[in-house]
Amino acid sequence: MKSRQLEIILFWIVMVLMLAGTMCMYISGLSTKGFMGILTCLSLLVISLWQWKSKHPLDSILISMTYIFIFISVGIGTFGGAYAIHHFDDFLHVTSGIWLGYAALVLGRQLIGKKLAGQVPKHFWATIMIVFALAAAGAWELLEFAGDKILHFTAQGRDPDDTMFDMMDGLIGGMISAVFYLIKK
Repeated sequence: MKSRQLEIILFWIVMVLMLAGTMCMYISGLSTKGFMGILTCLSLLVISLWQWKSKHPLDSILISMTYIFIFISVGIGTFGGAYAIHHFDDFLHVTSGIWLGYAALVLGRQLIGKKLAGQVPKHFWATIMIVFALAAAGAWELLEFAGDKILHFTAQGRDPDDTMFDMMDGLIGGMISAVFYLIKK
């Protein structure tokens, strides 16, 4: 119950901060960042509606991690200018790999049920965590590319190496998540 309460508190904190940041971006004339803020707020709403309306809400810890990650990446990174800090983007991609590795475990267990999930070998789960983190990192890079080309965002900059390093960071994060799982298990 406490994790659900934390999830709700985090949602409202992050939503209020994202709305304030979005308004500041528009007031400052930074409409592209403001539009990213609107997309972020819509994403937060979709996640929270799923949690509230679904017969099978996702793990509160995973959702809380999602809200924190959104705040760090958009609130601190995009609105606060932290992407200018050397390796901030690497930190985010490694962190997202850890988060996605955990997400693979949570979603996998939820899809097949606790009883069957307990029968799956731990090394298989670890492999799924790594592969899921890498696949999601690749999908994210495709979204960044599309956002840059279609919506004129600047997520990938002009350096094509950024995409490969981001995917490697996601892979490293997934591996960290899998090793932690194997040690804990």
